Amino acid sequence: MVESQLYPILKDAGFSTPRHLRFPLDAEPAIDFYPVALKIESPTIVHKSDVGGVALFLHDAPSLERARHKMLLDLQSHGIVPDPSTDALIATEMIRGEEFFVGIVDDPIFGQTILFGKGGVLLELYRDVCYIDPNAGREEIKRALRTTKISRLFEGYRGSRTDIETAVDLIEKVQRFLAAHPTIAEFDLNPLILRDGGFTVVDARIRFHDLPASEAHGRRSRSSFFDNRTVAVIGASASPDKVGYAIAKNALSFQGKLYLLNTRGGTFEGRTLHRSLEEIDDTIDTAVITIPSSHVLPTIGELIPKGVKNIVVVSAGFKEVGDTESEQKLLALARDHGLNIIGPNCLGYYNARTSLNLTFGSDAIRPGSLALIAQSGAVLSSLMDKAVQNGIGFSHILSTGNMADMDFADIVTMLDSAPECEAISIYAEGIQEGKAFLEALRRCSKPVRIYKAGKSPEARKAAFSHTGNLSGDYPMFKGLIESTGVQTVDTIEALLHPAADRYERIAIITNAGGPGTILTDYVIEKGKTLHPLSEEEIARLSRVLPTNWSHNNPIDIIGDARSDRYEAVLECIDTFEGVGLVYLLITPQMMTDTLEIVKLLERPWKKPIYPILLGGEMMEEAMTYLHKNRMGVFTTLQEASGFL
Repeated sequence: MVESQLYPILKDAGFSTPRHLRFPLDAEPAIDFYPVALKIESPTIVHKSDVGGVALFLHDAPSLERARHKMLLDLQSHGIVPDPSTDALIATEMIRGEEFFVGIVDDPIFGQTILFGKGGVLLELYRDVCYIDPNAGREEIKRALRTTKISRLFEGYRGSRTDIETAVDLIEKVQRFLAAHPTIAEFDLNPLILRDGGFTVVDARIRFHDLPASEAHGRRSRSSFFDNRTVAVIGASASPDKVGYAIAKNALSFQGKLYLLNTRGGTFEGRTLHRSLEEIDDTIDTAVITIPSSHVLPTIGELIPKGVKNIVVVSAGFKEVGDTESEQKLLALARDHGLNIIGPNCLGYYNARTSLNLTFGSDAIRPGSLALIAQSGAVLSSLMDKAVQNGIGFSHILSTGNMADMDFADIVTMLDSAPECEAISIYAEGIQEGKAFLEALRRCSKPVRIYKAGKSPEARKAAFSHTGNLSGDYPMFKGLIESTGVQTVDTIEALLHPAADRYERIAIITNAGGPGTILTDYVIEKGKTLHPLSEEEIARLSRVLPTNWSHNNPIDIIGDARSDRYEAVLECIDTFEGVGLVYLLITPQMMTDTLEIVKLLERPWKKPIYPILLGGEMMEEAMTYLHKNRMGVFTTLQEASGFL
């Protein structure tokens, strides 16, 4: 659909459009609204300015005629011969102002998505755009708009008289237009001219699908996956080198009924290994399956009469190796029988409420309030190990693997209703149903952090071969996710520290100025601020510090600081209002009693304290002490700031 056809439609939808006149290629039109822009109007020419198909600021009929003649020659020089039966020229009123862009793309992951940002011929060069879901509310739209540089115009930059509500109104018009025209495949309003009166559409282009945009399968209601009372480990093994051994051993801590199954029979840690489900005269609500992939579907068929609702398929050999048919059958079983299936090709599942560890990862998981979801079993196992070392506990751990049935949206929704869970962290490689995921994040009342792998084209290819999921376009992913209020993080370790979102102001205690300055840069880059010391707070610190301390934050307590000086400063800062968290930065000086300093962390401080030990051999004793006592520690400034 070409520009002159779109203007009436856009005007009816509430968009402001310029005066215009469409006329044949060989005509000399009578125009009374100079100055004008002259453009070729053709369904086959997308980037008109690239081929000489645009002429601007024509002030009278002679300049219009010269521009028309030159335009036809320029088009011909690019190998374009306009067709008089379909092509024409259009003169539009010239409108001065800042150029913006609004577009719609039909993304394979997130479906129809709105793009907004800096417009004009340099749109692709600047790429100053944000991404907005058609279902986004006004606050979500504002968060998206504020990620663009050009959004400063809505905050009064250089006397601008428009505010951000003007842009939100525009996006809402686009949302309504999209809802009224569900077959849109591509939609470009470029440029939109912003004046004091609002936006005017200067150029437009729409391409339609033959059919409405594809929609995801309807979301079905689910019972909670976390109601685990009677559990079966299918594929339990007495061989320590088998996955079934690790899962069975970890499962022994379960506080409910536990059945272990192996077709060879025998015993495991004094428990009977049942040869088949027929030997078990009991209802089974949860099962973990570790047997070869060829036996998974028949086994689920045997579990269904036992009343199973929750299944963890650890077994590999499905979509990730090309067997999509078996995964489709898994999904069909789940839908037909109301099952919750996690996996296949996953590390397992942990639920602190009943001490249920159905993973083949660490056997030393501590209970806590953080739920961790990860697509990669290897990444998950490394984070679990790191958490054990740093004394971090979990309410739930879910390894999603290929996500044949339950996906991130389902799990986030369930976790939001789980009282043990206070925060959610997600390691994602690919998203399947983006709309459902966004909606789950919008509704979630708990803080969520996401690390997204597969940002580069090469990494996306690796992610596909690993989990069989599309990874999508990362800027779009990041923009849509953060617009919902969810934080994306730059390191996987940051997933273990969700509480950092609550702390805006930070205090740095250091015995060396240089590292404190570097850490300050990292903190500011993360959007946090250093706590500004008041005169009274400076006076209090001055009473316990040498006269040459820094007198600001970072609080440089000088290189000869020992544990008594660190302790005195911590006692002061622990009472300072406004300080969210404290970095305790220690560098190795000959007089530094590092072990005694880190022992201070055993005290019940009111504020969270994150120690940073920079160095090597001189830090080993303190590092060993912290690890032995399951206390977190950072060894680089980048790692320390990475979780913010």
